[in-house]
Amino acid sequence: MNRFSKTAASLLTLLLLSGCWDQQLLKSSRIIHIGGFDRGEGDELKVTVAFPDVSSIEGGRSESNEIHTVTSNTTQHARGILDHEISGNYSPSKLLVLLLGEEWARAQNIMPYMDVYYRDPKSPLNARLAVVNGTAEGLIGLKKVGTKLLGRFLDALLENMEDGTVIPRVNFQSIGPVKPGQDFALPYVSIHDNKPVVQGVALFHSNVMTASLSSEESLIYLLLKGQKGKTARLTLPVNIGEEKEHETKADRYITVDLHKYSRKMKVELTESGGVRVKIQLKINAAVIEYPLDRLNQKETLQKLDAALSRLLTARAKAITRKMQEANHDGYGVALRLMAFHPEAWKKMNWEEDYKDVQFEPDIRLKIERKGITF
Repeated sequence: MNRFSKTAASLLTLLLLSGCWDQQLLKSSRIIHIGGFDRGEGDELKVTVAFPDVSSIEGGRSESNEIHTVTSNTTQHARGILDHEISGNYSPSKLLVLLLGEEWARAQNIMPYMDVYYRDPKSPLNARLAVVNGTAEGLIGLKKVGTKLLGRFLDALLENMEDGTVIPRVNFQSIGPVKPGQDFALPYVSIHDNKPVVQGVALFHSNVMTASLSSEESLIYLLLKGQKGKTARLTLPVNIGEEKEHETKADRYITVDLHKYSRKMKVELTESGGVRVKIQLKINAAVIEYPLDRLNQKETLQKLDAALSRLLTARAKAITRKMQEANHDGYGVALRLMAFHPEAWKKMNWEEDYKDVQFEPDIRLKIERKGITF
């Protein structure tokens, strides 16, 4: 084929290429960064969204949030109502955070209201989710924190808490469709001094919120789950019998960085037909703060290792009891029973039997870094 033929063929191919069939012009869309679901009248859904609004001012620009709240039957119904209220087409494609009011999250299965996000190809499946201690409408009403729009601030706050092993890394893609045999947890936030604060995690069972854990509890919960973030830091009370003159309250606390750990989990059947779950954590820690000092003494380190191991194991047992009371199978025990003990699983009524599972967590902590002076 000569050069002319090649050129003609290329031009013909270009003519046959189709344009973009699903283009959506940004200038005709109203994007949102943050939205929320609350319980409306009866079984109706109350949806609150915030549209970023940028206006020019002398010396720069000013950002604010334009807030709309509507009541609807479904999520898509709410979008249709919003289209009649805003100057443009409603677009969730840039959504950063979706908030769930606690009363609403405890009232019913939340997944049917998420269905539209999994069917729309423009949906932001990497958007974060969180439960609000209160209402989503109340939190979205803050509009800004300092100079930052609420959606961006909350997105950055949640990412920071994920890195610190305070909350799990969850988004639309990670929770749906949920695999049978394992429950999920979402970040749990509240308002303090007109700012959003991360309290811990909200526990779910069958897609309904059933309980919550504090930030201290959620860190241990995530370690037992095998989901450590970039860092993990704990401040713990400790008493190993040592005293010093003019002792203060701070002398009875130690702060450690949990920088290395290994986890083993074993699900087995007991002779009586019950279920036993053994979770073992081995953690290497670095001391960040310990006013009593004496970390150059081997005996002191051994006492600290033993005391902290006992304390963390006791907290782990309390957390697993709280999970069972909430019927929250966050460690996927049912999933392992389905896979490795299918005959026994078929005979179980997991809604009732889960509460009788024997959890045996065991945490062993060893201090291997004592600070730059030792």
